[in-house]
Amino acid sequence: MVATPDNIKKSKEFFENGDIINTLISFNETIEHYDSKKGDKKEELIQFLNNILQYCIDNNLLNEEAMVLRTLGRTHTKFKDHVKGLKFSYQALKIQKKLGKKLVVAESLVFLAEDLEVSGNYEDVIKSFNEAAEIFHELGELEKEEAVNKEIERLNDFSKEMVDDEYFLNKYQVDKY
Repeated sequence: MVATPDNIKKSKEFFENGDIINTLISFNETIEHYDSKKGDKKEELIQFLNNILQYCIDNNLLNEEAMVLRTLGRTHTKFKDHVKGLKFSYQALKIQKKLGKKLVVAESLVFLAEDLEVSGNYEDVIKSFNEAAEIFHELGELEKEEAVNKEIERLNDFSKEMVDDEYFLNKYQVDKY
């Protein structure tokens, strides 16, 4: 499924009716199935989100603003613009923490960790996952906590493997030949 005019039209209709939540739900469904290889709608989609963001700012809709920022972050990541994706994700997280919405904060931390992993900054990825796991634990969301802990374990195994590989490359001077 690609982002068809009908999918985007549905999101725009929700927005015109002032329904930001359903606008973003519909938009996220659209972007989740967007074929980034056919990036002909990329600028239109980003501009649409920027319009929603401006609307939220103008109308002091802080919760919705955070949701739009998170969606902008995920959208930029989908388009392989990870720097912008991280920027928007951090902005969303800052607002969500301010609002005290712990479940949303934990979910955002997971998204942030997934985006950070692309950058190769595994220390920050694990830090973000750990913070999310603590919040999920505190909220009694044990299945989500377990899923995050599996991700942390996977990253720790990967890091150990990288250290082992580096050791053997240096020991046998593989790069020198």
